[in-house]
Amino acid sequence: MDLKKDNIDALFEELHGQFDIEEPTAGHEERFLERLNSQSTLNIEGPSKKRSWWKPLSIAASLAILIALGAGVFVNTQKTSKVAPEVEKTQFYFASLLEQEIEKINKEVTPETQKMVDDAMLQIKKLDNDYKKLEQDLKENGNTKKILHAMITNFQTRIDLLQDVLNQIEEVKQLKDKENALPANQV
Repeated sequence: MDLKKDNIDALFEELHGQFDIEEPTAGHEERFLERLNSQSTLNIEGPSKKRSWWKPLSIAASLAILIALGAGVFVNTQKTSKVAPEVEKTQFYFASLLEQEIEKINKEVTPETQKMVDDAMLQIKKLDNDYKKLEQDLKENGNTKKILHAMITNFQTRIDLLQDVLNQIEEVKQLKDKENALPANQV
């Protein structure tokens, strides 16, 4: 049962943005019914009184397909609105972690590590630009798992980068402390 649902979800994801969701103009239904009634009376008056069932059945099948597609769009919209708050919570969590790591780095930066920190911040800026593109993709394409996964991976990459910089700063500090601890004649 779950496999069928996944297949249907995948189908609707592929067809996203291709559905005709425009509303007909005012009076469209009345004009349609009027034309339908006029055609019905013409068919009755004609010489052939044979009734063809394939036309009403094809209309009914078309309506059933349209209703099913409409229901799929509705379900997809509900699914998107449910995931959006989770995306916001995750974004807030990772953004807080990033801010904490940047604060730690700013407290530990020294003239010896300034270049390393500047390079890291440049990389963070590039990753942030990539993240903004992913956010735009998310708005345009809906909450696809690929985009959400890429967004989380982007955050994790930035956090890992900042943690690596913190570790390197700590190593530089330890080396500097060892050099300062050596007697002057050994240097």
